[in-house]
This record gives sequence, C-alpha cells and structure tokens, in this order.
Amino acid sequence: MKPIFFKFRNWLRLFLTGTFFDRRSAWQAFPAFFEAAGETSFPIPGLEQVSSLNLSQQVERCSAMTPQGMTLTEKYLLISAYCHDHQHHSVIYVLDRNSGRKIKTVILPDLPHAGGLAYDPQQQKIWLSNSSGKHAAVAALSLAEIEAYSEAGPPIAYQQKVGLKELPRASALTYDHGYLVVASFVLRGFGQIICYPLDPAGNLFNPRNGSLIQSPYGSLKLPTKIQGVTFYQNYLLLAQSWGNQPGKIIIFDIQTTSDFSDLTQASQILTTPPYLEQIYVAEEQLLVLFESGATAYRKKTPHVMKEVLQLDLNKLLKP
Repeated sequence: MKPIFFKFRNWLRLFLTGTFFDRRSAWQAFPAFFEAAGETSFPIPGLEQVSSLNLSQQVERCSAMTPQGMTLTEKYLLISAYCHDHQHHSVIYVLDRNSGRKIKTVILPDLPHAGGLAYDPQQQKIWLSNSSGKHAAVAALSLAEIEAYSEAGPPIAYQQKVGLKELPRASALTYDHGYLVVASFVLRGFGQIICYPLDPAGNLFNPRNGSLIQSPYGSLKLPTKIQGVTFYQNYLLLAQSWGNQPGKIIIFDIQTTSDFSDLTQASQILTTPPYLEQIYVAEEQLLVLFESGATAYRKKTPHVMKEVLQLDLNKLLKP
C-alpha cells in the first residue's frame, strides 16, 4: 500500500498547489523531458520564506533563498540554497529521502553561492561549493553533525575548507570513487572539470593553512554555462542553463568522446525547462533541481518548477 499512498499524496499535493497545471504546460513545451519524468518528486523547501541569520547574526526570515545544489545520502535528500539578496546566511535543507518531508534547515557559517553539493559515502561527509578570495574553494561538513544540528543553535561549523588553485569558482560538484569532481561555470569560452583525490580520511590534502591545492590530473574543457555534473555507467552528464532560456542535459559517452566541450560529440542532448541547476544520479534515476521557484526567478518564466524531479535513465538513454 505504501507506493500507492505516496503516489496519491504526491498527485494531491501537486493538484492543490497548482503545480499540476504548471507541469501540464511545461509538458507541452518539453515533451521528451517529461516523458522520462517519474511520478515521485520532492518539494523544494524555503521558496517562500525560511529562517536564517542576517549580516548582524540575528535570526530573520529570508524570502530570497534560491536552491542551488543537491545530493543524496542513505537517508536524506540535501538541497543547498543561498540568499539572492546576499543578506542572509546560506542554508542546507534536509529532507527525508523516502517521503520528501523536510526535517530541518541547517544554517551555514557564511554566505556561499553553494552551487554544488556532493556526498562521500565512505567517510559520510558532505562537500559544498565555496570561495577563497579570487579562487574557488570547497568546504566539508560531517553528516553526523548535520544529523545532530539543532535549528535553535548557532550555524554549523565546517570540518575543512580548501582553496582550489585552478578554478575561479566551483559551480558544480560530484563525488565518484574516492574523488571530488569539480566543474566551473563560464558564460564565454570553455568551462573546466577537474578531479581532486581524497586521502584515506576523506580530506583534500592541504599542506599549509590557507594554501591552495592543485589537482595532479590537470583539467578537461567543458561547454559554457555548466550548472551540474554527474556520472552514470560510462556516461558524463552535464546540466547547462543560463537565464530564462531552456536548459539542457548534455550526455557524453566517456569511452568515445575526445573533447567534452564539443557538443557535436554528445551522444544525446535533452532540452529542459529554464533555470536548471544540479543533477544527481541515484541508481537508475536522474534527480533534477531547478531554481525557477525562487522569488528572483518565478516571474521570469511560465515554467516554474517547485520540485526535484526524477527522470528514468533507461527512458532518457534509449536509442
């Protein structure tokens, strides 16, 4: 009975909030995308208001939180968000992975754009995009500390924060087989994707406090406007989006691609609604996050996506 109950509750929530009709309109505009979309979705919290800290470190309601990054743990779906007005600390929403119920909002110690989240299941550690002066940085959080976090307490503390020498910004993150994979967003020219190895304790090696680390593997070129990166079997999947134009999920076969910045080498390109952000592979599903439900963007497109959708990768990758 549980699957039937969850499906019915999901449909009822969509119907009562008007999202059902929004999706019907979007379906007509992006049929291939929605043909792969499953019935189960997760509501994005904080699109209207959420409690955070202002610049004076006082608790205040923020109506400008904008979802950016997303990852899954064994029990939770985590979504990062930043204040579009840059007046409040960034946050991470913790949702129950099965029901989609929001469990808590974790306030971060600073105001990063938080464009990417990644989960290391070996060390049970969360990595998120950050910055260090003119360079990109990543910061780490313990999953145990996230679970123990109280909304009545102070902001959570980072376990580690590391600057990345090669990148001006860390726009997208993913974890893969002991590596933290970081991609950069650019409006013109080529983006980059770089792999950073994690040590046996799950840390990025940082020889001196405040120093920048460099990957031993160099970087590969990516297309412009990359917002998300993930892997599935022998495929590299990229989320490309900018402004109120339709987004794209770009799929490369790693074994046959010589240049990941060359869209003619992509095995498939799927057009999506605008304001596409992070994508994440979970078994045979591709989770897709949009920022169009945020206050700053919801009036800029008729296709407002207020939920994390799940796409069937078998349907998505069919010949």
